[in-house]
Formats: sequence, structure tokens, C-alpha cells
Amino acid sequence: MADDPAQHKIGQELSSLLNFIPSAYYDLIARVCPGLAFWVALSYEMNFLISYSPDKSQASISGGSLIILILLSYVSGIVMTGFCIIWDAISIFILERAPFSPTLNLDSAATFAQRWKQISVNIDQVCKANDAAGRILVKAMAEVTLCQNLLTGLIVLACIGSFSGDQKFYEFQSYYQYYLAIGCSLFLAMLFRQAMFLGRVMDMHTIFVRQAGKPETKEA
Repeated sequence: MADDPAQHKIGQELSSLLNFIPSAYYDLIARVCPGLAFWVALSYEMNFLISYSPDKSQASISGGSLIILILLSYVSGIVMTGFCIIWDAISIFILERAPFSPTLNLDSAATFAQRWKQISVNIDQVCKANDAAGRILVKAMAEVTLCQNLLTGLIVLACIGSFSGDQKFYEFQSYYQYYLAIGCSLFLAMLFRQAMFLGRVMDMHTIFVRQAGKPETKEA
């Protein structure tokens, strides 16, 4: 029976949608969400884009300001992602020495850049071997980046508050308990998500790449 052209077209559209979802999910979770949290927090004190009542009980935003806020959130998320390499280095350093962390199977003698390249190659190989597994890894990586960008945004807010003398945001010296509590929570969340992500990368690489590449043994 010949393939139905309509069904074939629907299959192509569905495949394109499935390929688009991980990318859209990554942008939304890893970039827009932390960027939005940063600008909403900053707007709370500055009334920037978002207008608050004098007692801060009500907030309003226009349609044009909402579009600008989303664009700023996305761009800010991209900028914050540039600092993720620092959090990756710290988290991998800790996880390789923690007794509770998954076995990363990384070359301890290699530099951090070489070890991270090894992880990236493993991710690419899994994505090539199995689309569904690749999408899972992209989503897991987005969750790690979300925690890292939130942590970076918190540090930027602390700097803005301290350098502006409590005029633009809350200065670190007066509210250090809150900054430290939130920072520690985000750092622990980042470590947990990083451990889950790296462990999943290693497991999926073993399942879909290493085992798939092994020659089948014939019984005598």
C-alpha cells in the first residue's frame, strides 16, 4: 500500500515539532525564566517596566512593556549563561570528590576544558544515536542552566544593591542573611541538578552508544 501523502506530511510536521520542542524548552527554562526573575526583582525597587502601587500590593504592566520585558529576559539569560562555565567547573570539582555523586568516568589528569569537551561529545553521541534520549538530556541541561543563571542573577543583584547604596536594590550588607540563604539554596539545587544531569549523560552514553557499538557475541 502506497504511503498517504497527507499522513506523510503530518509525520514530517510532527517530527519538526518534536525537534523544536527541546530548543524552545531550553530557551524558556534556561534563559527566559531566570532573566525574567532578575528583571522582576529589579523592577520591584525601581518600578522599571512594571508599575507598583506605593504599598507594593498591586502591580501592572502594559503590553509594550511586557514584550520588552520578555526580550530583556531572553537577552539577559543569554548573557548569564556565559558565566555557567564557572559554576560547571565548581560543581564538577565538588561532584568528583563527593562520595554520594554518580561516577562520571572522566579523565582526572585532563584539564577542565578537556573533561567538559568529553561530556559534550558524549551528549552529541547520545543525541545522534537516539532522538528521544537526546531531548531528555537537553531538558535536563536546561534545568541545570536555570539554577546557574538564577545564582548568577542573585550575585548581580547583590552587586547592584551594594554599589548603588541601597538605591537600586537591596544592598548585601543589610540583607546578607537573605542573600546567603537564597544563594546556598540555589547552589545546592544546582549541584543536585548537575549530578542528575551528568549521571544521566553517562548512563545514556553507556546504553545508546557503548553497548550499541559492541559486536554481538554468538553462542557456540
